[in-house]
Amino acid sequence: MSKNEFYIGWQDEMPPSNKSFVRNILIGIFVLIPVLVFAVVSFQKPMNHHHFEFGTITELSGIYHSQPFPMLKVLSGVPEGFSKDVLLVGFGKFGAGGIMEDIEEEQGSLAGKKVTLNGTLIYGDGITLMELTDLEASFVNAEQDPYPMIVEDYVLPLKEITGEILDPKCYFGVMKPGEGKIHKSCAIRCISGGIPPVMRVLQSDGINYDYYLVKGESGEEINKEVLPYVAEMVSVSGEAIVQNGWKVMYVDTDSIEKKETK
Repeated sequence: MSKNEFYIGWQDEMPPSNKSFVRNILIGIFVLIPVLVFAVVSFQKPMNHHHFEFGTITELSGIYHSQPFPMLKVLSGVPEGFSKDVLLVGFGKFGAGGIMEDIEEEQGSLAGKKVTLNGTLIYGDGITLMELTDLEASFVNAEQDPYPMIVEDYVLPLKEITGEILDPKCYFGVMKPGEGKIHKSCAIRCISGGIPPVMRVLQSDGINYDYYLVKGESGEEINKEVLPYVAEMVSVSGEAIVQNGWKVMYVDTDSIEKKETK
């Protein structure tokens, strides 16, 4: 800018040097904004393909099991490619245990019986859950005679696993993101309310995950004990079992240890 040029805002004409300066600034801004937007989007973690069928009630029939947590083993009714071992959860930030206990007080034991329930499906990464949206009214009917019990349980050779403890209801579809520190407070409330804690463990290929329901060494629920470790990378020791279609880690709570993350 020439020392003889001085621009006052109410003047009709801006000196040439001022015009050039403002034009260059504006061009730079218009070029920089798309570059910044592209960079931010490129470095964002992509959303997963997990689903919550909000507003859609689905009816499922299958064999009811209360262990390791309430679940329904179905033959059909879930999306193609997802597990037919359906983990049950309650409405809101609550587990299904209390709901199923109330239903059984009225209907009698449902263990091993063919039961029909309705609710809202949640599914992702091959896993299926169903929210008992209408609470005790989610019960439709049950056959009187239990089916012959088919034992499918077997012990896995694992003694220690490392991964993140998360709440499966949010993670598999209700919330995005449903993992990590950003979701920690929500996950704590869900697990406090009885939703089964799940440990997500990265497979050796560095891409896919295994999922383990977490219980105490003697099969007791340890939701309260794992709360300090929710959304953290931890290692746990215990016995791993495949039970009713789910991998379950029966954990020595004294073995839970936070791991350093990069």
